[in-house]
Amino acid sequence: MPEGSVLVLHPTGSPRTAEALAERGAPRGITVVDAPVSGGPHDIAAGTVTVFAGGDEAAVARAREVLTAYADPVLHVGPVGSGQRVKLVNNALFAAQIGVVAEGVRLGERLGIDEATLLTALTHGSAASRALGGIAATGSADAFIERVGEFIGKDVAVVRGTASELNSDLGRLEGLLDAATK
Repeated sequence: MPEGSVLVLHPTGSPRTAEALAERGAPRGITVVDAPVSGGPHDIAAGTVTVFAGGDEAAVARAREVLTAYADPVLHVGPVGSGQRVKLVNNALFAAQIGVVAEGVRLGERLGIDEATLLTALTHGSAASRALGGIAATGSADAFIERVGEFIGKDVAVVRGTASELNSDLGRLEGLLDAATK
């Protein structure tokens, strides 16, 4: 890459990888923006995928014009590595929400409420969320987990690995993440 370039990283992974790439690029005048995305292919096509951008303000500003061609919003969340950190928390919370809904469905069943009825009702209450909406649209918590399980499992593995790598733990999220991946 030529001197003065900005390298934008979209994969979700370790903040340390982004930081190491930034350190390697700095002597060559290359800056790094870690910019993992939240959303799916339909969001990219619509230009509404969210980008969590970590990096120097000037580098993020330079990359913004390209990023906004397919992302809105583009959120500058701090120095290099911060995009990964925010994305990992986002993934942990999304998986935990799936786990909470799955446990809520089990409670509803024990209380004698049909799952489809419960899911439809909950999407109109204070429990509404993207995770709940996705589960309701799929028809059941188990069907949703089956459909997205591979991706959620990968995301949860990255979250767990990164938390360990950064000498942290997942606290009370741990059990909820298990519920989302079973």
